Amino acid sequence: MLKEQTRLEWAQALWASVKFYREQIQQFQLKLKDTEQTTVQLRSELEQVKRTRDQFQTNLNQRELDLAHLRLLLEQANQTHDQLLATLQQKESNQANLLYQSERVNQELIHLRSELEKVKEAQNHLEAEVPIETVLLVESQVHEEKEEEKEEKIVHIQPEVVPALTINKQTLTIYIVNVDAWGNQIDCYQNQVSYFQEKLENFDLDLELVELPKGEFWMGSQTTEQGREIHEEPQHLVKIEPFYMSRFPITQSQWRVIANLPTINRSLNPDPSNIKGDNQPVEQVSWYDAVEFCERLAHATGKNYRLPSEAEWEYACRAGTSTPFHFGETITSTLANYDGNYTYNLEAPGQYCQRAVAVDSYKIANAFGLVDMHGNVWEWCYDPWHDNYHGATCDGSVWEEGGSQNRRLLRGGAWYCLPCLCRSAQRHWDEANHGGSGISFRVVFSV
Repeated sequence: MLKEQTRLEWAQALWASVKFYREQIQQFQLKLKDTEQTTVQLRSELEQVKRTRDQFQTNLNQRELDLAHLRLLLEQANQTHDQLLATLQQKESNQANLLYQSERVNQELIHLRSELEKVKEAQNHLEAEVPIETVLLVESQVHEEKEEEKEEKIVHIQPEVVPALTINKQTLTIYIVNVDAWGNQIDCYQNQVSYFQEKLENFDLDLELVELPKGEFWMGSQTTEQGREIHEEPQHLVKIEPFYMSRFPITQSQWRVIANLPTINRSLNPDPSNIKGDNQPVEQVSWYDAVEFCERLAHATGKNYRLPSEAEWEYACRAGTSTPFHFGETITSTLANYDGNYTYNLEAPGQYCQRAVAVDSYKIANAFGLVDMHGNVWEWCYDPWHDNYHGATCDGSVWEEGGSQNRRLLRGGAWYCLPCLCRSAQRHWDEANHGGSGISFRVVFSV
């Protein structure tokens, strides 16, 4: 009995254990079945994702083909634009020359008609009083005098511009500031420079020009200069002859005076600027407009006024310095007008005026007495654009050879520029027939 009882207990324990594991197996089988269903569902979703991915890849490939086609069309459009622009500029130049020649011919015809009427009157009078031989002699003399007057008139229409014989120099006291990399003022001193005021009879021109001495400088930026660009190299030594430069960018009041003088090659809008003000720098003027301004001013004054060469502009801006700015190692919004939200070196952010301001608003000049050389408005130079300084002239003259003739140099930066674009060595260009809201110029003439 005891033996059977023991066997019964063992059998019961074994059955309980088997029953437990059987229940576990059933649970595992249920979970396995759920897992298989989940796997099937995931596989289905994976197939759907693969199909979607393949569709996206196909669309992407098509977009890339479309983009490549659009880039090709854009490149062709740019080439066509450049060709049309060059053709338009040539036609504008030809038209200006034809208009100028037409004016000359009309003036000459009016003069000749007047002389012809005088000759006819003289001939009628002489025919009534003197023999025919005398009439022929007088007619011959009048014809010779008419030819001489014609030659004198042609010379008068195209006078050779020569420097004025006398310049009434004056002395100007200026304030010069130097700052460190943090924008802290480390020096401030006064200096005296020579200048004179260009005036036109019966016009309030009041154009101040400072005298820049003969000198030499390293043009371009050093390899360690922050913000430098590839087209600012290689640095090269340039020698500059003395010349005069307008102390400020040309103002709107000065522009109006010259714009109302007789046309030489093209007409000028007397009021082109967006931001109005007599003492505001003139803006919205193209390179061609600036050249016309200089030619009219030269014709009115007898001085060889022109746009500065790029080398003359950088020499004038640096004023003997080799730092990124003539202020020193950085620039601040208390010294110049640019986007003060951004910094150049270690200085704190400043103000952003969001527009051009009147010339001499900051009352600070460089050592040559020039104001607003950094920021406020870009300034046209005469040179065509070159991608770098390889082959550049070293005598300060305009680098005419090569380059893009329809693209002309801009220097100095503007009110909307980052501080690095206002450096002394910074070079920029724009189409010669374009005038933006931040584009102006200065005038110079050689001593």
